[in-house]
Amino acid sequence: MKAIVKLKDGEGNVELINKPEPSVKKNEVKIKVEAVGICGTDVKIKHGTTWSNPPVVLGHELSGVVSEVGEDVKSVKVGDRVVTETGNVVCGHCYYCRTGNFLMCKDRLSIGYGVDGGMAQYCVVREDIIHILPDEIDFDAGSLCEPAAVSVHAVYDAVSLIPTDTVVVIGAGAIGLLVAQLAKNFGATVIVTGLSQDEERLVIAKDLGVDYVVNTQKDSVEELVNNLTDGRGADVVYECSGSAPGVHTGMSLLKKMGALVQIGLTKPTMEIEYSMLTAKQIKLVGTFGHKWQSWDTALKLMNQGKINADALISHRFAIDDWEEAFGVAERGEGLKVVIFPNK
Repeated sequence: MKAIVKLKDGEGNVELINKPEPSVKKNEVKIKVEAVGICGTDVKIKHGTTWSNPPVVLGHELSGVVSEVGEDVKSVKVGDRVVTETGNVVCGHCYYCRTGNFLMCKDRLSIGYGVDGGMAQYCVVREDIIHILPDEIDFDAGSLCEPAAVSVHAVYDAVSLIPTDTVVVIGAGAIGLLVAQLAKNFGATVIVTGLSQDEERLVIAKDLGVDYVVNTQKDSVEELVNNLTDGRGADVVYECSGSAPGVHTGMSLLKKMGALVQIGLTKPTMEIEYSMLTAKQIKLVGTFGHKWQSWDTALKLMNQGKINADALISHRFAIDDWEEAFGVAERGEGLKVVIFPNK
């Protein structure tokens, strides 16, 4: 089968190769991959700036059809349309696994960097992390279930929104626009910020129903927030850019006793004005990945039309054109880039 593989550590070392199709164990499911998204993590792995376990097939945002099941598999069958969570290897008995927080397991290995992922014609995962993809959701949109679940976990589990809240989403990428849609579902007033390079993304944000968009290189988001809140500040900021300026801006925009939810992956160390946490009684909440319920909720919201994933897909490529696809993602030319391994 064709697969996009990180062959060894370091810059580059990613190639499209032919390798044997994976086989299934008793509790595993083999998926014919119909669509797989390129995540920022995939780009970082390509450039050797984040951990991976080479040689490993990239990709953790996938949808597809079950092509084979192990003899102990009961919940899915050949022909089912599915999506999959990422934590394919966990211990199953630690505190975090027993409380449903599998991504916190110290033994976790996720598809796409710890074990083989979805940028291949076939992918094998354990039955426990499979979710049925409703017929009403096409495979393209299905490949965004993973970032949608990440966004659900951040919005539903980190803080409690109410309709009178003013919310700022920093970062106009796929996660940012998914978070913005979820916040609008609560009735909040939502502001999405971006840079000049994000102008097209900000247009999409408005089309998705966001109340205000701000190019922070041209206009003042502080002024807008103050005007909307009588100078009080934002109730909640979702930081989706992972940048130091984004974190600093988010903290400064918050009202006293507001909450900053950190979703974007930052550098290992970062200077922040720590005194703000006490002086303003700010809540700083970290969020990572998803839970089983996050996927269930994301799929239901997508099926109800309350999450528009199709609007976020800007580019589509066959697997043979993977280098061009990665180039688009690396240059930030698109919003969400999707690869089709079997086309």
